[in-house]
Amino acid sequence: MDDTIIMRKTLETELTYVRKTEKDPTNSPYILQWSLQEHKRALTDNPNILHLLVVEISSNKPVGYVLINGLEDENDSIEIKRIAFSEKGKGYGRKMLQLIKKWAFIEKKANRLWLQVVDHNFRAKSLYESEGFKIEGLQREAIKINNNYQSIYMMSILSREYQ
Repeated sequence: MDDTIIMRKTLETELTYVRKTEKDPTNSPYILQWSLQEHKRALTDNPNILHLLVVEISSNKPVGYVLINGLEDENDSIEIKRIAFSEKGKGYGRKMLQLIKKWAFIEKKANRLWLQVVDHNFRAKSLYESEGFKIEGLQREAIKINNNYQSIYMMSILSREYQ
């Protein structure tokens, strides 16, 4: 399972796939929707954000994408801002998290890797916990997704916990 996926910078021509994945009914209840312009800005205008496509190596097809924020954070804290997959149940999410943790803690020398997860996204929360993320707290009705207020868990893993 080690070489099933790669992550690479998203190309502007791939934003149609990204937006379709974001809007998919299996993803849209859990993540904020960005406009095409917001995604384009993340590709070009913000050195603090990394917009990555998750690609299955054997087919060379995209299976998801991830946004990483905080590349220039003075506190060495990197945020996994958004994750969305078009292919589920194949271990791509777990492999992607493992690659991001390795990159964040080994290459970027981060102290903390964190994310937010909607409280009713049990599948994702369970995955994050199994990969060493700890719940830091619950922000009640902190974001609005599809015109509904959602509560979100803050979760993180520290460098010393990764070791």
